[in-house]
This record gives sequence, C-alpha cells and structure tokens, in this order.
Amino acid sequence: MAMYLEKKLQARDFLVPVPAGEELNRYVLRDEEILDAHILGLIPFLREHNVAVTDKNGRVSGVLVLENVVEKLIEFIRDEEAVLSSILGVTDDVICVIDHEDTVIGWNRKAELLYGIKSVDILGRSIHDFFTNLVVTRVSREDREVYAEYHQPCQDTHVLINAVPIRRGGRVIGGVSAEKDVTEVIQLNRALSRASYQVKALKEAIKKNEIKSVDPFNRMYGHHPRLKNVIDLARRAAPTDATVLIRGESGTGKEILARAIHEASDRAGKPFVVVNCGAIPGELFESEIFGYEHGAFTGAGLKGKPGLLETANEGTVFLDEIGELPPNLQVKLLRVLQERVFYRVGGSRPVSVDIRVLSATNRRLEEMVASGEFREDLYYRLNVISIEMPPLRERRADIPELVYRFLQGYCQLYGKEITRVEPAVIAALISYSWPGNVRELKNTVERMVVLAEGSVITEKDLPKYLQEHTLSIPAERENPPQLAAAAEQTEREVILKALREAGGNRTVTARLLGVPRSTLYYKMNRLGLINKKRWRQN
Repeated sequence: MAMYLEKKLQARDFLVPVPAGEELNRYVLRDEEILDAHILGLIPFLREHNVAVTDKNGRVSGVLVLENVVEKLIEFIRDEEAVLSSILGVTDDVICVIDHEDTVIGWNRKAELLYGIKSVDILGRSIHDFFTNLVVTRVSREDREVYAEYHQPCQDTHVLINAVPIRRGGRVIGGVSAEKDVTEVIQLNRALSRASYQVKALKEAIKKNEIKSVDPFNRMYGHHPRLKNVIDLARRAAPTDATVLIRGESGTGKEILARAIHEASDRAGKPFVVVNCGAIPGELFESEIFGYEHGAFTGAGLKGKPGLLETANEGTVFLDEIGELPPNLQVKLLRVLQERVFYRVGGSRPVSVDIRVLSATNRRLEEMVASGEFREDLYYRLNVISIEMPPLRERRADIPELVYRFLQGYCQLYGKEITRVEPAVIAALISYSWPGNVRELKNTVERMVVLAEGSVITEKDLPKYLQEHTLSIPAERENPPQLAAAAEQTEREVILKALREAGGNRTVTARLLGVPRSTLYYKMNRLGLINKKRWRQN
C-alpha cells in the first residue's frame, strides 16, 4: 500500500496542460525530472510559484498549479477513504482505529454488531467514553505490537486481539486493532468446566459399581454428525458376525471403535485380541498368529504354544494395520477367514476356531489391490462393512469436549486439581490441524496437565508449535461445508427454542442463551430470524 501511494502521488500525475492564452512568464520553468518528485514535497514551493515543466527539447509539456494540485489531492483522498471503508466492511474481524488523542476515527460494521455501538455514536469521540483498559490505546501509547492476546473489552465479551501502532515519519499518530470474537468458545469452555466436576463424580461412581455402563460406544467422545454416523453404522453391525473394515488416519480411534463393536456384540466378555500386522516381523508372523508345536524350530517350547487366533476363540480378533501384511501371509490369512481352520507351525492336527474378524487400515487398499500389493479376494473378504473414521480437523466442534474429558482423566492420574483452561488455549487447540488426530490431542492435554504449575492451564503450558500456530486458517479448513451446515441448523434450533421460552423478549432470550444481546441480534440477522413472525411460524 505504501509503495502504491508513493507511485500514485508523483508530480507527473498532477500535471495539467497550459491554459489557453496563458502567459508563461507567470511560471517558473523546471525540467521534466521534477515529475518523479513526490507532490507533497512540492506544495511549499507551489505556494509561491506556479511551475511549467519542459522536456529535453525545451518545449513546455504541462504546468503544476497549486489550485489544480489541491483539487486532485482532495479527489485522491476521497478515493482512498472509499477503499478503506470497503476494507473495514469486508473483514470478519472487529476493527477499531484511534488517533494520537485516542479519538475513534475508524469503527466497522462488525464492531457495531458485537458491541451494539453505532458508528455515528462513537466516531469522533474518545474511546475511553466507551471502554477501559484497551489494548489499542496501550500499543499506541507504548509504541509496540500485540498479536493473539486474549482480551475482555466489556462484560460477557471475549476476543483475541491483534493491535499495532500507526506510525508516520518516525512518530506514532494512532493505533488500530483487529479483534476475533471467541465469546462462544469461551462460554463452551466454562460450561465444560462446570460439567467436569459432574464427570469426575460419575467416574468415581462407576468405580464403586454404583453405575454400570450399558453402551460401549460411550467411549467414542464427541457429537459431530460424522462421528454419530460412524457410531450408528457400527452399532448396527455389532450384533452380527460380519467382518468390518475400519478406515481412517492414524490416531482417529479405530481400535477404540473395534473394541466397542466387540463389547456391543454377543461375544462381549470373550477375548478381544489385537494383532498389529505391521509390528510382527514376517518370519515370526505364522508362529505368533497360528502358534507352534513342540520341536517346530530351534527354541520352541516343550509344550508348544497356541497362537493369537486360538487365544481369540469365541471372541474377536482385531487385525490392525492390515495393509502392512506381506503378500505371502495374505493368502494364509484368507484361508483362515474362509474356513476358520488352520495348522500350528510344525503341526499336523487342524485347529478350528470360532472368531469374529475386525480389521483396520490407514492405507488405500483399493490402490494396493490395483497395484498387486494386496489380494483382491482378501480385500472383499475383509470389506463386508466399511466404516470411515473422520479426522479430528473435520470435527473441530468436538475438541472442547475431548479436552475436558482427557483433562479429568489425567488430573486423576497425576493427582492434579486443574479447574480451568484459559480461553486462548481452547482457541489455539481448535485452530490447529491435528495431523496426529485424537491421539495427538490426548498427548497434548497430558503434557499440559503435567506442566501446569497451578489450577489453570495457560498459553505457556502449550507446546511451542501450538504457541506459534496462527489462528488465521482458511475458512474451508476451519468450517468444512458439512460442519458449517450442521452448526447453523443446531444454532437455529437453539435460538428458536429460547425465543419461544422468552415469549419473543430478546433481552431474556440472550440471558437464557448466556450471550450478549448484540451477539444474539447478529446471529438472528445471519440466520434470517430477525423477523418475529418468521420465528414464530418456525
């Protein structure tokens, strides 16, 4: 922007033709090099003299006259004011601009919606007439920059703020702040904090056998529609013996889902055996899976040893990382799945097993089948029912709940009493992409619990890479279409219910929802609920 203004205000942009019949003796002659000068630097000279600009041949190419220059400068200022107004209107952040006397000179529509203060009421007045302890005045006064600082400019309003001084010619002439409204995140944080004590009490009751868990899928934490679809499909598959292939990135909870399917089936209470196909060396795989007879190889026990499949008899075997299974072992596994009969290594007696098979992978088995890395017949045998676990970045709305559930578990494990998580911490966790998914989030919460020095988890307890992580992520990642649609529908239903309970009184409605009245107005307007007749019909 600065380079553009420097170019836009060159003297050549203000040159006008010589007025007809004008005597040039009224002008001071200057060569064309003056056209590269900044026009503002020529103003003192133009107060005394008009300037005629000559080219290399001595011909007059135009003149600079103070009146004409001022007219163009006024036009330029109006254009720039229009550009600035458009910038302030298009951003989703609350923008406030003050001058060196703390007078408000910029206040956009988002600020009006969040704080309920119209531009006509605040522009030209001191910011201190409306707010106290402001970051924007502090950065202007101290000539320093602030980024992603948690701030509560007024009651029941929470923001993350970026603020910088406005500098010109080596001196500060004001300040500007951009605030990201995180009020809803904070309110959810507080609600979960209150609920954490109830969760703790319930866990203690479970330990004392006062309450018995009846739904194995309760360990699948979260309420996102995609997760609910996963649980619904798994719940329908659980009572059968159908093979289930669970897909998803590492850390999404595939083994937890497999265990829930087992516990929701008729095989609950029987063995649940996990076989990590990527962790067992190829040369040991057969002896580990099928077992071995005495003397089958050097070092074999005197009585032999049953394999993992025998151990899982009448129960469920979970084949994790099935995509890592070498091709020569795939055919042997296929035979077991087809016949439920195999031989121990070194044995001649067939062993029959009654097992239910679940498997999981983070690889694209279809591509492996096409390239010959994975047997097609084994793929179809495993893929009777396919379930896709969504990555955590696609269900960010579940992150606050996950944080507090993990928090309670690790507080009990390490004997900590943590009562609150700072809002900025929750905001940072929501904004991060979580390549390690729920497992990475769980490890992060454990780290914060261990390092927390008091009863509150603060930003300094976050890992370094999260402290430096920007909150400005693309809208497509932060709010995928399906998440945005689900969130909007849920938000609409909650607001409508509160409006009906309050009889249409928006002040009471805002109190019921626990949000500022200005926030309620903004949301009603965005959801098309601002018309009373409309919400009553809904």
